Amino acid sequence: MARKIGSRYTAHQVLGRGSAGTVWLGEGPDGPVAIKLLREDLASDQELVGRFVQERTALLSLDHPRIVGIRDLVVDGSDLALVMELVRGTDLRSRLERERRLSPAAAVAITADVADGLAAAHAAGVVHRDVKPENVLLDSAATPGPGGAPPAKLTDFGIARLVDSPRRTRATRIIGTPDYLAPEIIEGLPPRASVDIYALATVLYELLAGFTPFGGGHPGAVLRRHVTETVEPLPDIPDGLWQVLSACLAKAPASRLTAAEVGARLREQLPSLAGLPPLDITAPDGEHADDEDSEPEAPPVRGPGRPRGAVPLVPRAAPDSSRDTHTSLKLPSTAELAAYRRRGALQKAPARHRAADASAALRKKRVRLGAAVAAALTIAGIGGYGYVSSRDAGATTREDQQPGDDKSSGRPRVTPTAPTASSAPSPQGDTESGPLPQWSAFEALPRPAVRLAGGPRAIAASGATYVFARGTDGNVWYLTRTTSGYGQWQRLSGIHTKGDPAVASARPGQVDLFAVGTDGLLYRRTLVRGAWGDWFQVDGRTKFDASPAAASSAPGRIDLVGRAGGDLVTASYVDGRLNTWSLVPTAGRISGAPGLVSRSDGTLDAFVVRRGDSAVLRVPFANGAWRPAEEIGGLTTGGRPEPVCDGRDELYVFVRDRSGNLGQAVSGPGGGSWRDASIEARTGDAPAAAGARSGLELYIRTGSGGLARATRL
Repeated sequence: MARKIGSRYTAHQVLGRGSAGTVWLGEGPDGPVAIKLLREDLASDQELVGRFVQERTALLSLDHPRIVGIRDLVVDGSDLALVMELVRGTDLRSRLERERRLSPAAAVAITADVADGLAAAHAAGVVHRDVKPENVLLDSAATPGPGGAPPAKLTDFGIARLVDSPRRTRATRIIGTPDYLAPEIIEGLPPRASVDIYALATVLYELLAGFTPFGGGHPGAVLRRHVTETVEPLPDIPDGLWQVLSACLAKAPASRLTAAEVGARLREQLPSLAGLPPLDITAPDGEHADDEDSEPEAPPVRGPGRPRGAVPLVPRAAPDSSRDTHTSLKLPSTAELAAYRRRGALQKAPARHRAADASAALRKKRVRLGAAVAAALTIAGIGGYGYVSSRDAGATTREDQQPGDDKSSGRPRVTPTAPTASSAPSPQGDTESGPLPQWSAFEALPRPAVRLAGGPRAIAASGATYVFARGTDGNVWYLTRTTSGYGQWQRLSGIHTKGDPAVASARPGQVDLFAVGTDGLLYRRTLVRGAWGDWFQVDGRTKFDASPAAASSAPGRIDLVGRAGGDLVTASYVDGRLNTWSLVPTAGRISGAPGLVSRSDGTLDAFVVRRGDSAVLRVPFANGAWRPAEEIGGLTTGGRPEPVCDGRDELYVFVRDRSGNLGQAVSGPGGGSWRDASIEARTGDAPAAAGARSGLELYIRTGSGGLARATRL
């Protein structure tokens, strides 16, 4: 899959894609780089190639710690590429989707970093024109700053500038993303440095509030609000911070601060913001999204509609990616990669919908006003697209019904389309001495109606332990254990699966099950108050090489990891919506299925098997970024690592080694040091572990196709 880019660079792996081109992980004379290869139709435009060469000096001169540097611009035959610094981390949008809003200190520290980068660019005469969370990268390899925020870098300088030419864009065409467009751009004035300040203030508002000040609905309505409406003050925000924010959101460009002033004044606010929690603001839909007592909703089904998002950066392109950065937060499918190798254009998935009205009453008012203006804006050339969404059902078939199930939920039934047939690890800590936990003898569980074909997965939720496994018939089977003993095996039919299922519980009384179908796509099924909903397709584009893993790092949130194309990828359900699958660059190339666990709110630990030597690695997630991997003792496996955290903050990892023996590794509170040993048991598959009230439980598949259980002594 490697290809030469010019004479100095080699592109090895597709990291991501956007409306202007494809981003590759590459290698150059000085080490790893990110290579943004522009679309073929752009590369064939001789006028654009000429402008590309003219911009080379200006773009290469942007040398600042807070800017992702462009190292080279390559014109080679049909290839037109920007060679950029490779940042090990994620983008700000991914962190915002995970946490919904940041603490004031973290939000201000990140914004101040970006302001420093803009100040350097503006001094060089360069305007970014597309400042948004997707174009802010968080450097997870650097020391975190105020509020635990990693240093921020601004990327994608020059993309809009290169592709925006009079022949390519009409006078009425809007370049940029509606939520972050300054009023003067909408009114047709040329872009100056002040448009970046307005966009940066909008980003800061979104980091604090969880939504943008003028977003939501049809793009035409969003653009109108930028011009006609004033920003609504945020409650409980310090006065000094609000003065900076409101000044930068002024309608008149001359009233806004400069980038240097923004950085300086925001840093003046940092001491007073230390320790403040994220703002408690009513969600855009009028409901408090963090209310743990709210009734769990059935997962939404993705409809065929096109949600609101970015205005295309170039004509004839799909909407500009909300992941158009070189951190590769959109993973191409196998078909897309094949199409790219045939020199075809990669197609873009639509951006996600993000409502941002402050209240229901305000939303209704905006809809009425927007309807009157939409026709005029459409004539002026401002296009957009709508959003169609539907909800999955919680209806239950008879064979999946448990005793005491509620059959009167009244929710509509939806039948899904489903099948029926590297980074170097950090040094290992010192080995910790002391006795390892002891386990009881394994006892057989009630036999299922069919032989089990894979390793189990278990979870303790709502006073019961649920154990899931795939049967030889392709269905998922599960067994429930309560204080009264074991129930009967139940079958969850509807799709044929491959690999081990994954399970998580994000709310009391709710269990979410994930399985890969025989088509390689991921499916989800939810148990709410004793009733199972139907299987539905999580993502119709991303295909998985192995079983996924699931955990919940905060109430109402489900985090997922999986292996696709030999890489570890991750996504999360936040407020009932799945964000985009993204690459975990610190994991490197992996084999087998991953494991996932959350020790505390906002943290995750993924466990993977390194492809080269089958060593087990821990990849931690904290402060909004994935950290470098560490090797776990002497554990090796050809299967799936199974992690679990007990009530004493000890982290366990269980594996089946290549000889079929069961191994364990344990890390004490705070992590760092691991001790490992074997358990007297043999199994053909990965084990399952659950932290039940009675203590830790360990489940394995026996040679007869059943399950056996042991408990920690």
